[in-house]
Amino acid sequence: MSEQPAGTDMDALTFTGEPAGEAPPRPRGPEEVKVPRTYRLTAELDEWITRTAADRGWQRSDLVRNLLELGRGVFEGADRPVSMADVLSALASVRSHGAA
Repeated sequence: MSEQPAGTDMDALTFTGEPAGEAPPRPRGPEEVKVPRTYRLTAELDEWITRTAADRGWQRSDLVRNLLELGRGVFEGADRPVSMADVLSALASVRSHGAA
C-alpha cells in the first residue's frame, strides 16, 4: 500500500458512484509535462549515454531527450527522396581521411 501525501485526511473522503466530471486541462507547454518511459538498451549504449552525459555535465535523461529530438527531426522529413536516417548512418560509417 502506498503512503499518502502529508495533509490528506483519508477519513474525511467520501466516495460515491457519481462520475468525477471533466479532468483539469493539461499544461500547454511541452516542457511542462514529462511522460516516463522504459526502454531496453545494450550495455554498451547505456555506458555511452552515461559517459557522454557526465562529460557534458548533463543528466542522462536530458541527453536522451536531446537525442530523441534530433532523431525526430531526421525521421519527420517525409518529402525527402532518401531517408535522412540512412544518409546519417552512411556518413557515420565512412572513415575520415586522417583515420588510420
